[in-house]
Amino acid sequence: MFVLRQVQSANSNVKVFFKNITKRCTHNFIQLEVDGENLKFPHIWLRDNCQCNQCFHSTAKSRIIDYSNLKIDVKPKSINKDENTLHVTWDDGHTSQFRIEWLKFRSFTQENQSKYYESIYKPRRKRWNGSEFFQVCSKHNYNEILQSDKALFHWLHNISVYGIALIQNSPNKEDALDEIISRIGFSKETHYGEKFTVQNVQNTSNVAYLSNKLQLHTDLPYYEYCPGVNLLHCLVQTKSEGGENLLSDAYYTAMYMKDNYPEQYKLLTGIEVEWSDIGTENEKQFFKLYRSPIIVVDSNEDIIRINFSIPQRGSILSCPVESVTPWYEAHKLFFDLNHKFAAKFKTQEGDILVFDNIRLLHGRNKYEDRANNSRKLIGAYVDWDEIYSTWRCLKVNLYPHSGFI
Repeated sequence: MFVLRQVQSANSNVKVFFKNITKRCTHNFIQLEVDGENLKFPHIWLRDNCQCNQCFHSTAKSRIIDYSNLKIDVKPKSINKDENTLHVTWDDGHTSQFRIEWLKFRSFTQENQSKYYESIYKPRRKRWNGSEFFQVCSKHNYNEILQSDKALFHWLHNISVYGIALIQNSPNKEDALDEIISRIGFSKETHYGEKFTVQNVQNTSNVAYLSNKLQLHTDLPYYEYCPGVNLLHCLVQTKSEGGENLLSDAYYTAMYMKDNYPEQYKLLTGIEVEWSDIGTENEKQFFKLYRSPIIVVDSNEDIIRINFSIPQRGSILSCPVESVTPWYEAHKLFFDLNHKFAAKFKTQEGDILVFDNIRLLHGRNKYEDRANNSRKLIGAYVDWDEIYSTWRCLKVNLYPHSGFI
């Protein structure tokens, strides 16, 4: 049965209905007990997120509330609830309805916000060192990704979590990447083009286009909007020794430094480095500069990006002269630790190596290039924005959550 209870708030008498869920208005929020949880929803947040057709456009999924008439101190005149819905009439005369499950999914408890983060925003990353590489590097079939949304989802999910995945049985053609990328959205074009070829080239403007050892690095750190994911399709692999890929989870290395070398870690997160790329590609000149620390953290001190490239680190270091030598010591430690924790393996023809370019450092061992022993890769980039967008679309379609809809 419904029980009507009147609760005295700081500003008004509020009528409240109860049925399996209790709720009360206290000061500037409405409190609900849902499945044993006490959830608080501020008045202004509820009013701002009203889902009626006057406040929210259902097909555009966009707020259309007239913000010029919105009162920050809005108060409810009455509150009631039926089986699944909270009904609120506001002191401005407007009425809002909210599904209880919709509210719970967006509640302000740390546990529910964490669930939302992992189920809709981004999967939680899991760090690894080289000894774990073959356990975390999942293998996926080229044709299955093209034909199955579930296969596409699991591939994107593994890249998001571990920063690494391998696509196998790809056709031996230079445009094989195009079909994979079209399943996500579109590639990110740079001054090296929409795709690029990695092979031994004399008089190159990029040291990656040599057969020499390629030191661990991230690609294009001189881009403010750096390409998020690197895809390298192996068309021809050297049959001789050398040419192995090197990969290190720099997030793992950074956290190792934070725990064991906190002062050096602080230097790498605090001192800005200038990254540069100057040259000519396809008869077009470029002069790219960007400043950012080696380890980039957000306001919560979570790592969000790694910048690292010996060739493309400029000579400008934005710090007092007394900090230069300590910074170099920290930088060299980061370099050495990434080598210590790196995995080494050799892709085969038909493999597409896919990895997080702002998390993993990658490199290559030296190999001998000659007429009957060459190596050729086709590469492309995709932004994380496009990957996460596709991941979310697949997630809500394949594994719908009624609280989100």
